[in-house]
Amino acid sequence: MVKVEICAGSHCSLVGALNILETLEELQTEYPGQIQIEKVECMDMCDDIKNAPVIRVNDDLITSAQTQMVISKVMERIK
Repeated sequence: MVKVEICAGSHCSLVGALNILETLEELQTEYPGQIQIEKVECMDMCDDIKNAPVIRVNDDLITSAQTQMVISKVMERIK
């Protein structure tokens, strides 16, 4: 099981975290029971807005996350 935590705080939401969440939810339906998604309020990484959005895939913290980058990390752990 791949655990994905997505910061849904204001900074991260403003710069695309919710779009990444939507894409992950679609991926979750393609791989049932293999991806656990959790929205968290804040990961305390956005002192500098350049770090946002912040996403954790298992133990890997991704700052300035982009959709394709996150999907790649998740798929590496599924296969």
